[in-house]
Amino acid sequence: MVGATTTGRRGHQAGLRIVTDFRVDADWVLAADGPIADGSVVVTNGAISWVGLTECAPLAERTETVHGVLAPGLIDAHTHLGLSWARALGPIEGHPVYDLFWPLEQSLTPDLVDAFAAASAAEALLSGTTCVADHYFFAEASVAATTRVGIRSVVGETIVVTEAPHSGPDSMPNAVAVAERLGGLDLVHPVLAPHALDTVGDEVMREIIAEAERLDVPVHLHVAQSEREIATLMERSGVGPVERLHDLGLFERRVVAAHCMYASAEGLALLAAADTVAAIYCPTVHAHLGRTLRAAELRAAGGNVGLGTDAVPMQRRDLGAEVRAASALQAVLTEDADALPIAVAMEMATVVNAEALGLGGVTGAIEVGLRADLVAHRTDRAVAAPFADPAALVAMSGPDLVDRVWVDGRLVVADGELVRADQRAVVAAANTARAELFERAGR
Repeated sequence: MVGATTTGRRGHQAGLRIVTDFRVDADWVLAADGPIADGSVVVTNGAISWVGLTECAPLAERTETVHGVLAPGLIDAHTHLGLSWARALGPIEGHPVYDLFWPLEQSLTPDLVDAFAAASAAEALLSGTTCVADHYFFAEASVAATTRVGIRSVVGETIVVTEAPHSGPDSMPNAVAVAERLGGLDLVHPVLAPHALDTVGDEVMREIIAEAERLDVPVHLHVAQSEREIATLMERSGVGPVERLHDLGLFERRVVAAHCMYASAEGLALLAAADTVAAIYCPTVHAHLGRTLRAAELRAAGGNVGLGTDAVPMQRRDLGAEVRAASALQAVLTEDADALPIAVAMEMATVVNAEALGLGGVTGAIEVGLRADLVAHRTDRAVAAPFADPAALVAMSGPDLVDRVWVDGRLVVADGELVRADQRAVVAAANTARAELFERAGR
């Protein structure tokens, strides 16, 4: 295909005609090899087929104009879409997982998760996130919601054998069956999603590793997220969760390891040495819990570190806010203002997260051959003025500056509003679902 190998600033001769879906002309394009002033991106069959200067761009059947910055969509490497029911509950005593989430999650139904997940997916899209890694119960209900809204999703049914809601011996085979059904669906990338080693156990974790290899999917789980988890693993095996997962052979697979903030020095060293493992830093949640992943130090040691929003009361699914929080909190933690520069945090939220989720050849950058997951950021708002640096603008962007969003070349946000779903209906359904959940739970 003409233009299929062009990734730099030089394009083809002006006026060259190729078969395209559309072209986007922007004041700035944040391409993989650097910003392009007055740049264009051509999208063919949902993929980026050409990137370069507008004056050199091929003609297209349709052209979109962006008076601002065209950037790659953000990728949220760890979240729980169905947990939007906990929004704005405020501070609670104890640990949110054990003392808030689990008591109510036993009353969840697929329809409730669908409504909650739709609200979360909408919020993510409207803030410039084009892909979410969701880890929750009733994964197929979540997929119904993400598909309806139009966001790309990496999804696994939570596997939990003991203690937690919806636990039991059927959890593992059910999750495998869900992953098999999700494979091949549009914009859906299945994973296996054990809750954590303390709630799954060694035997089932070995089965998960074998099934992940058979299905060729990543494993997405919580690792070293609480003192309770650490105590359980120490009692069972005499080592922490990172060390035990390494001993079980999990780190030979692609692993999305959420949190890791209670990992020991030995555990962090194992994470740093594991090429196929990414620790996912959720800075706002970690700050609320009073314990944080030493993300900058893990990166400096050679580890892969991505970013996620997770989900707790008082939290939003705005990954751009997590980018800024990550840079600021690591500066405080290390007493080094340059420990995690904002540009590095942006890379974590795009390229690193894509690789972590096994989507390095799918999304995460504006580059020929990748799918067209694109976000147009405005520069005509007070919060963006005075405008100078396109990369800096995107790093401080959010719902107030996101104008348009394309996922797989499809327009899903226009003028800051959802295209494929009615935001008012999504909000109303989530409010109704929350009331039903609390009634079912006797709250």
